[in-house]
Amino acid sequence: MAFNDSLSGVEFSPHKYLRHAQRLQALSEGRDVFPVTVELDPVDYCNHGCGWCVDARHGRTALELDFARQLLAEFRVLGVQGVVYKGGGEPTLHAAFAELLELAAKSELEVGVVTNGSRLDVFAEPLARWARYLRVSIDGPTAESHRDVHGSQDFDRILRGVAQVVAQRGSRRHPVIGLSFAMDHVTAGLADEAVALGERLGVDYVLFRPPFFEEVGHASTMTTQQAREVRRAFEATRQNYHGPLRILVDHWISDREAAAELDEPSQPSPRRGPYLALGANGIEHVTGRCLASPLLAIVAADRTVYPCCNLRALDEWAVGRVDYDAGTTFRAVWEGEQRRRVMARIHQAACLRYCTHPLSKYNEAIEYLRGPQYHGGFV
Repeated sequence: MAFNDSLSGVEFSPHKYLRHAQRLQALSEGRDVFPVTVELDPVDYCNHGCGWCVDARHGRTALELDFARQLLAEFRVLGVQGVVYKGGGEPTLHAAFAELLELAAKSELEVGVVTNGSRLDVFAEPLARWARYLRVSIDGPTAESHRDVHGSQDFDRILRGVAQVVAQRGSRRHPVIGLSFAMDHVTAGLADEAVALGERLGVDYVLFRPPFFEEVGHASTMTTQQAREVRRAFEATRQNYHGPLRILVDHWISDREAAAELDEPSQPSPRRGPYLALGANGIEHVTGRCLASPLLAIVAADRTVYPCCNLRALDEWAVGRVDYDAGTTFRAVWEGEQRRRVMARIHQAACLRYCTHPLSKYNEAIEYLRGPQYHGGFV
């Protein structure tokens, strides 16, 4: 049963950044911080073949359980607050995935999981017990539309797995469970069916977003006009829905679309706000810098550390490799010379061509704190 009490929006609040005010202040003063969240890739391989996959490459590597145990213990000491098992591959393919969930939770870290859903039936009980959120990237609300994107034949198994996790959770608040749909102009017309599927399975939310293309190295399948129509369709579905689910729409747009706004003005994207009027896709394009990157880190299955989810598996942006046997801790990597060199480039937004702006709202807060405190005496 989907949660629907008076606090149902807390997990999705845009004000969540206020919980990290001390780190934001430190970054505004030019000081470094350890991450709030680390995305930890259990494996770098996958059992689906999504045409819009955001992972730059796949391999045959799985994270060693003993290494994960040491890493999670170090995270706790460094003040990391959350771990997300996702990217690089399909996390539930790890042979000890249930143990990874338990290890993180018992290290007093909040645990998130992003999965294609293909093995939820195997891990329904530990997911319901240890995870704080579960997002299933299903993308197509019918067997045919799912197969067209994922190249797999396991749609019915995924639905059974989602239902099992929902049943295992019972009346507990967590994990918050959602279905994610990346849709282009071909599939956006199925948005209402996606909502109906979410209702039928008893999840808490349905998320719609256009696919990422240029920023992750793919050729776009949509024209600028088609992309606008897709976002309008998502928003119409959200506005017309009055049921128990929370309907989320990510109004991400590509840099190509942002530039087109100057010649073909349209309704500004709520996620990008006034920056589109400048032909800029996010505050990073206006300031020419990103200062919020330290709030997030990625540790890949081969132990390599990256400073942003958009830079995963891009060798020139790696900041080091954790190797406890050789005495190289996560802290040593984070405070090392290689990361300092990479961060200097990130501070100058040299990575913008890969960016889907996941930290824009944090950069906005940091830029405000960096500026003159005019009218700070008023509320």
